[in-house]
Amino acid sequence: MNDDWSAPTRASNDALRAQIDSMLDTFNAEKSALLDAQSQAAALASVWSEDGLVRASGTIVGVSEVHIVADAFKRATPESLGRSVTEAITALSRQTSQIQQQALAPFSASMPDLSELIPGAPSMKDLIAGLTPPPPPTPEPVAETPEGLVDDSDDDEGDYFRNRSYLR
Repeated sequence: MNDDWSAPTRASNDALRAQIDSMLDTFNAEKSALLDAQSQAAALASVWSEDGLVRASGTIVGVSEVHIVADAFKRATPESLGRSVTEAITALSRQTSQIQQQALAPFSASMPDLSELIPGAPSMKDLIAGLTPPPPPTPEPVAETPEGLVDDSDDDEGDYFRNRSYLR
């Protein structure tokens, strides 16, 4: 009598063991992909402005450093230097956005959507897509003397600083 139920039970246990082994393999692969994504997200990115005066560095979390070369005040006006800072930070934002999209891509492609598993549940793919903001727009060029600012070109002190280096 023992033989009547032991063979089907053994086959059922073997099938269950194979299913659990497959699930563990999938879990380990996804855990490895998550650790890779985490290291990508923590990677520091650096971008220089086109004029080479400003370098912005950071991760997908945000800007960690803005470096301005020592002779930037000799080579640029405050307005053009401001545009260079904005340009470098905007380029950094675009680059880190791409890094974030690349880090999340394996999860959005391989993971079944929650709404596919549970009827009426919110879509996780939509949630992940919402976590990746669109890249910032390119800033509009600003006039050298914006409206509303005082033009102190007649001021002696203004001439002194315009004609000399701020850094010594």
